[in-house]
Amino acid sequence: MNDLESISEKINRISQSRGIKKILFVCLGNLCRSPMAEYMLRDRLESKGNTDIKISSGGFLDQTGARVPKEIHNLMHEAGIDISAHRSSPVNIERIRESDLIIVMEMRQRDVLARQCPEDVSRIFLLSQFDKQNHEERDISDPMGETTSYYQTCFNEIRIFVEGLTELILSISSK
Repeated sequence: MNDLESISEKINRISQSRGIKKILFVCLGNLCRSPMAEYMLRDRLESKGNTDIKISSGGFLDQTGARVPKEIHNLMHEAGIDISAHRSSPVNIERIRESDLIIVMEMRQRDVLARQCPEDVSRIFLLSQFDKQNHEERDISDPMGETTSYYQTCFNEIRIFVEGLTELILSISSK
């Protein structure tokens, strides 16, 4: 399912059947990609007056309580988003089941969750699927331990995808 219209239809069906009250972003350690997406989406929705959706993030690795790297903190701060309260938390089956949308950063993460929670597969998406310009499914590479420019590239990708996701959520919630 690669085109945004199909994604929109799928999310609209989820909205009609169970509502979109909880969105969960997932990455490997819950230190870079998923927290950026979580805080960006929350910021975008709140700026549009939508505070009804609970947005959280988690990681496959249990690094409970770890803070985001300084590079992420600085990028988010420059964007006007305070991420200082974020602490890493693990994702588990309960969090998957209670979430209306589960959004991962890599195809293999989607595959792992699909195997662990086959009944929830229809609610699992790649964040890159929300790119309005390029509907090709692709991974968002983990910047952890890379150069500052790598973090910046990751931040820019996530920002574009979150903007597409924000528009989709707002269009569905206005119906």
